[in-house]
Amino acid sequence: MSGSNSDYSDLLNYSVKLVEDKLRSIFADLVGEAGKVSPLVADLPLTTSNYTLRGGKRLRAFLALIGYWSKNWGGGDPENISLVMAGIELLQSYLLIHDDIMDRDELRRGGPTVHVVFRDYCGTRGLLGDCVHYGTSQAITAGDYLEATAVELLSSARLDSAALSRLLKTYARGLRLVAYGQYLDVHCSYLPLSAVREEHVLLIHTLKTASYTVELPLHLGAIASQAYTEKLFTELTRYAIPAGIAFQLRDDIIGLYGDPKTTGKPVGSDVRSKKKTLLVIKAYQLADSDSKRFLERIYQELSEKDVSPEHVEFVQRLVKETGSLSYSEELIKKYVGTALNALESATEINEQAKDVLKWLLYKLAYREY
Repeated sequence: MSGSNSDYSDLLNYSVKLVEDKLRSIFADLVGEAGKVSPLVADLPLTTSNYTLRGGKRLRAFLALIGYWSKNWGGGDPENISLVMAGIELLQSYLLIHDDIMDRDELRRGGPTVHVVFRDYCGTRGLLGDCVHYGTSQAITAGDYLEATAVELLSSARLDSAALSRLLKTYARGLRLVAYGQYLDVHCSYLPLSAVREEHVLLIHTLKTASYTVELPLHLGAIASQAYTEKLFTELTRYAIPAGIAFQLRDDIIGLYGDPKTTGKPVGSDVRSKKKTLLVIKAYQLADSDSKRFLERIYQELSEKDVSPEHVEFVQRLVKETGSLSYSEELIKKYVGTALNALESATEINEQAKDVLKWLLYKLAYREY
């Protein structure tokens, strides 16, 4: 099964407009709700709105739409699926806000992260006390606020009781899985390089990206259609897991080599936050003793603020020279092939949905930003 000959950019643009129109409407309601509570809480919906609407691929919303049409293409109620699409995007913002805190990132999608926004509010508005802690505290609250709104949106979908129950249970389980993945990700960042294995990294990718970014929205969309079967879920999963791993392996490459002007994140942020990506783990395994020692110094001894551009350049160079970059590229090809084979053998997913999923697979697994 080769790459799709079709270009579904117009469909993606339709999906983006559908979900962003819904998100703007939701945030307008939240601003109104906050205004009735107190002027002092007005920054909560305004800041989370700015963060959410500032950019992003809206991949998860798009996959929810494809899941909705995976059994019967093009049918259903756009308003109903837009609730699910907006809910999954608010979940994404919630997780990113907390992820930015954990990674101590100050830039996201070309603008300040939420904890930085609130930190600066504290400083410019003359509040008393530790403004860094204020920013972190309010950002945690902002993430919780968005997750609560996501649940509200999903529970508002006009579905029969069995489908609504399954929708909410699937969402809750998906959120638990991504929590397991995040826990492992943070845990591995505190382990020595010698203790982290390829299987650890791939498990994190499965939990954080494959199951959450790809499988969960496809399943939520399929449930919202009320035309789902157990076999459909199985087929969607067989595509989603290898596709998601391929997406994340590409994301790690972009994270190490990408241009901040296009990625919206500072160059080398994964190095500074000591993320044990497969690129780094494989480079460490293949490096000579001197290079291993220098990698250990970067990842195990230096503080984040002491990781310099020269350290980042060393990691970039070593990943290429050891063959680690080529190894990840070959793994991407392998997982892309597995996902394509899953689509080829699927009988419940309609042909149009297959073609879109194939197009998306190539678009993301071989993207440059």
